[in-house]
Amino acid sequence: MRKAIVSSIMIVALAVAAGCSRENIEYGSGHSASLSLSISSEGEFTTVDNGAGAMTKAGEETTVDINAFTLKILNSEGVADWSWDRFDEVPEVISMDPGTYTIEARSPGDKAVSWDQPMYVGSLEVTITPGKVEEVAIVCSLSNMKVSVQTTEKFRNEMAKYTVTVTSEDGVLIFGKEEIEAGRSGYFDVAPLSMDLTAVRQTGGPRVNYHVEISDVAPRDHHVFTLDAAETGYTDLAQGLSIDYTCNNREEAIKIDAILEEPVDGLTVPEVTSSSIENGERNVPANTSILVLTWSTVTEVSASAQITLNDTPCMATASNNMVSVILPDMAEDTEYTLNVPAGAVLNAVTADPCEAYSLTFTTAGGQEAGPDITISATAGIDAPVTYSKSALPEEFSLSVEAPAGIAKYVVNVNSAGLQGLLDLMEMGYSVDLANMNDKETGFWGNLFGMTSADVKGKTGVSFQIAAFLSAMPNETNKLEVVITDGNGDKLSKTLTIIMTE
Repeated sequence: MRKAIVSSIMIVALAVAAGCSRENIEYGSGHSASLSLSISSEGEFTTVDNGAGAMTKAGEETTVDINAFTLKILNSEGVADWSWDRFDEVPEVISMDPGTYTIEARSPGDKAVSWDQPMYVGSLEVTITPGKVEEVAIVCSLSNMKVSVQTTEKFRNEMAKYTVTVTSEDGVLIFGKEEIEAGRSGYFDVAPLSMDLTAVRQTGGPRVNYHVEISDVAPRDHHVFTLDAAETGYTDLAQGLSIDYTCNNREEAIKIDAILEEPVDGLTVPEVTSSSIENGERNVPANTSILVLTWSTVTEVSASAQITLNDTPCMATASNNMVSVILPDMAEDTEYTLNVPAGAVLNAVTADPCEAYSLTFTTAGGQEAGPDITISATAGIDAPVTYSKSALPEEFSLSVEAPAGIAKYVVNVNSAGLQGLLDLMEMGYSVDLANMNDKETGFWGNLFGMTSADVKGKTGVSFQIAAFLSAMPNETNKLEVVITDGNGDKLSKTLTIIMTE
């Protein structure tokens, strides 16, 4: 808006530092003042030394265009009298009343956690008086943090698969092998970070896991995780993992002891401790696609015996102590028996075979159970939705309403790329968000920003899962949501998101 011109009108001249041409607008005559304004950006994140080709690059600087910055002029009450979405749209001359103003400039984008989005912010208070020229330059400095991951050649030779999950209170970014090798960097608002490394050796064996917390954080920090490994069959981060703060004129390194493998707990003979479908359960949605068996010990699926559903062979995969059984198409109102023959599942360390196990359940009839249950999302529930990695929505919610209370909130992951990520994180393809264990809370809870206490028994739950979209590979990603309410009624819906570059 423009204020009325008074006898002591001032003329404010805004000149872009880059020499952008703008319209010249004149207002009235008499006593006037002019203010010459320029914008510049200051500061860089630390440049990463790639070690003469020994390491993958950990991200190059993302350039910013000054003309794309937003600009606001606020009065003494903090109200924006003028605002522009782009600095090159600001006219060269505007009229203003005398007084004290705060000028704010900001680079485009406002996501707290994002790929390729450094944030530059600048603010300056200026008092304008008639008959005086004020020369004002706003310097916009980096306000967020940068995170990069790089690997040595030894690490890449030693590890067949690896992923790094970086988490803050604002969200999660997952660095897969593709992002790391491409040198992609993530950006976080200033908040404590945690890093979780999961890797699988070329030679197989138990997965390598490591967790580290970073509490000393500040704007312009560049957290560079360098992953190294000795070529002796184990990962050695004692000399490999560090955080570089050189951009803030300080150097600090976190030294990590060599990773020790966690001992395998539980019985030597695998026994089923729980199942995502209970024995004798009725009204199981006919479109249920995964049945998860939790065992007493770390397991692997044997090729010597076939798991079946009513004599139909089923594919199955093991992750830690969970076996995900991919169910064939099922008919409504039909009884099914899952058979796990003796030896179909093995102890992953001792190779002791499981004993025979079976369970029986019945699918629901012609109408979906639980008419009072509703499952909705911002998009993708009733029809697939397509997103580009370069233009993800800032908000994306997954919502459930269940007047009888949520007893189970099961999410089945039904796409190969996401299942590969869960393999690396040693997570099963199915999780009950209302009844998570500590490990599931550490992954799914952090990803969705919730605990089981936020779900169990609630009549309505809505999760913001925008951060999860950035972790989805470029393919068709399907998440099946199965809700069981306090009356035992069930409803199943599938969220389908097609991700492109």
